[in-house]
Amino acid sequence: MIPINIYENTKIKIYSTSDGIKIVTSPIKIQILNMLTDKVSEADIVKETGKSKSTISVHLKNLLDERIISYKAHPLDRRSKLFYIYADYIGEIYPDNIIYALPEIEQDISNQEGLFIEIYRQFKGLLLHHGLDVSPLEIITGERIGKKTYDEFKAETLDELLDELKQRFIDLGLGDLSINITDDSLMFKLKECHECYNLEYNMATCNIVKGMLKGIFSAFYKKAVSVEEVECCSKYDDHCTFIVEK
Repeated sequence: MIPINIYENTKIKIYSTSDGIKIVTSPIKIQILNMLTDKVSEADIVKETGKSKSTISVHLKNLLDERIISYKAHPLDRRSKLFYIYADYIGEIYPDNIIYALPEIEQDISNQEGLFIEIYRQFKGLLLHHGLDVSPLEIITGERIGKKTYDEFKAETLDELLDELKQRFIDLGLGDLSINITDDSLMFKLKECHECYNLEYNMATCNIVKGMLKGIFSAFYKKAVSVEEVECCSKYDDHCTFIVEK
């Protein structure tokens, strides 16, 4: 049986700052950082956390001193500050192992392709086995690859892009894509996804693919898009399913 963790109760967050790697273990600081997906005022932080203003002020000062967050003046109240995350978010360390056992070696490692695939799977498995999730770095890696992939495409329309994308996934052995288009989003169902092949985690793990889709469609639409993996074979779903929102 795979352990189920409550990820909202993550104990440790990891950031890269201009002063080096910083580790955040304080539950209140983590609660504050979870709020800073956008610029947030100190008053809103106090209200959301239920802590006193003096307590929140101390934690905000610590995070500022660590160069993890920064602030700007509130456009409607120059006496108020809006706080936001300034450092690069690297990942999280969970209090318990995310998986019980390391993945078996599935690839033929006598050839270069199989070796490189297995190196990635085993390294990722080791990190997750010890409770270390570096999905933000994996997503950035995939996004860089996605942008380079888009530069190699010849498509001018969305339909042409989707056709090239499906073929590129087949050529690279990444799996078989099926696509559903709506007015404001794209749904990709990936069958036989190589990134999570025979992996048994309790979380979506296809972060390279997620990043690739983000890079490709951000380049195509010439603006940032959001990508979420809502199903993953590593969670015993039938497909790995990604939603790209324009």
